Formats: sequence, structure tokens, C-alpha cells
Amino acid sequence: MFVHVRFQPVATQQVPEDGPIGRHCEVLNAHAGPITAITMTEQGIYSASLDKTLKRWKPVKGADGRFSLTAELNVQLPDSCHALLFHSGWLFCGLWNGTIKAFSTEGAEMVLNGHHKRVTALKIHQAILVSGSADREVRLWQMDPQSKVFACTHTITDSMPGCITKLHILGDNLWVGGSSGVAICNLGSLQVTNILPPTKQVGDYLEFQGHLIVAYTDGSIRIFGADGSVKTDMKPLAGGPVLSLAGLDSGPRVLCGHAHGQISSILLPSFEFRTQFQALENAKVEALCCAGHDGIFLVGGSNGSLQLWQRIGA
Repeated sequence: MFVHVRFQPVATQQVPEDGPIGRHCEVLNAHAGPITAITMTEQGIYSASLDKTLKRWKPVKGADGRFSLTAELNVQLPDSCHALLFHSGWLFCGLWNGTIKAFSTEGAEMVLNGHHKRVTALKIHQAILVSGSADREVRLWQMDPQSKVFACTHTITDSMPGCITKLHILGDNLWVGGSSGVAICNLGSLQVTNILPPTKQVGDYLEFQGHLIVAYTDGSIRIFGADGSVKTDMKPLAGGPVLSLAGLDSGPRVLCGHAHGQISSILLPSFEFRTQFQALENAKVEALCCAGHDGIFLVGGSNGSLQLWQRIGA
């Protein structure tokens, strides 16, 4: 009789072969549900979750040089959150019910109504808020300077690549990633000018030196020029489906968060695979966020854990 034994991956705390990379801390059960988005502001680190909460964390450096994360704000949201954006004193939260909940640093709150399914992507372009949703719509929002109220000025529905997962603005174009690939929309005409193969779900975007790195949920990665031409086509990574990307200044590196808890490190600008390590056990790397300095990055897991890591090296 043969017994099939499934070995569970064990999370690591040190990756000496790349920098090295080391984990400062992990907040177990930082949220009661998957962490879907993380953003860094002058006020602190914000994390959002399917548990319908928004939390702010303060990094504290101890005498040993290691950082810890202390929760200093807990906001109950009307629904689960799928996207975060901080800009000009406003924190925008894209919610499951299709609304966008906005908080200002001055204490004001606002609800933007328009989408009718979860809001998965938020971007700012020339003071205009751009939102994408699982309802296959992109909406443009503008604040009235007198009333300080956001209103939807345009809705884009034609030639959208399925349920929208990611948005990015590159030059004069809005890159719309969805369940069926990538569409390029001209921001002047608000018309889709190009649909890029392959027709598979987009996991995340990352801009680097005027190019857009597109990760797909099958684990493959493509780098496109601003005109939509393919510059690099990378086969699926060993870590499997890619759910999140982040650009690390130390290296520099692209960090890829995988569905089985691993993170892949890819060297820039050569785009050479460097290493892969297990950040989470039995959980997905749903969110990655880099501090933009000192090689610090945060990891949000589908098990609600929040981790702070650092890569130290030239």
C-alpha cells in the first residue's frame, strides 16, 4: 500500500543568496481575512482586507535595528476592500459593492457611486481619479473645486478585456488589464486603440524605464514597450501564478508574489531570475508594497498576515 505524503512548504526568514533579504517581523492575523492591498503614506502604512477593515500601521525600529509594526488605526468599511490609492491627502478604497470610499487627511469622508461590482483598480491622472471594476467598466472621476465632491465624468465600456483587474497610465495611454488580457486606451479620445495578446488574466502591472511589466495569473510575464510591442516574453515562473508585483530599489529587483506563498526576485534591467523564497506558509502573496528606499518591502497574505522585509545590498 502506497501512502501519498504531501510536504508543506516552510516559510523562511532569511534569503542569504540575494543581498541578503531578511524578514524583520510578521504580524499574524493582522486582518481576519486576506490582505488585498497595501499602500505607504507619510501618515503610516495602510492595509486593506476582505474582512471589511482598513488599518494603519506604524513601523518602529528597535535597539537591535529590526522593525516591528504597531497598529494605530482601525477603520470599519461598508464592505470588503480590493484596491487602495493615496493621493493629495485623499485615501481611496475600492469596495466589493462597487462604491469607492474616500477619506481625507482633514477628516472629510465621501462615497463615489457608479460601479455595480467590486472596484479592483485605482489610478490618478492629472487630478482625475480613474477606477476599474469587475463590471468591465473604467470610470473617470473629477472633483468639483467648489463643492469638493467627486463626480463621474466619463465611462469607458467598449473593448474592455473582461473583468478589470489592473490599471496603469503610461504616456498618453491607459493600460487596462483584465480577465482576458490587456487593452490600450488613448486618454485623449478615450478609445481603445490596441488589444495585446495573450488573452489570459492579468495579475499585476509594474512600470520600469518607460516599459510595462505585465504578470499573468498563469505565472508568465511579458514586458511591453510604450507602443505595445513585446520586448521580453518570460515563461511561467516555477513559483506558479503571479498575483502581485513590486519594484525594489535595492538591486534593483522585481518582486513577484505567487499563489503558493513564494516570492521570486528578478534582477533589473537584465530581467534575470535571481532566486525564489517561501514567504508564507499555506497562503497566497496577495499584496506587495515597496517603501521606495532602504530595500524595505511589505507582504500581505491571504491568511491575513502582514510581513515587513528588507533587502540589504548594493
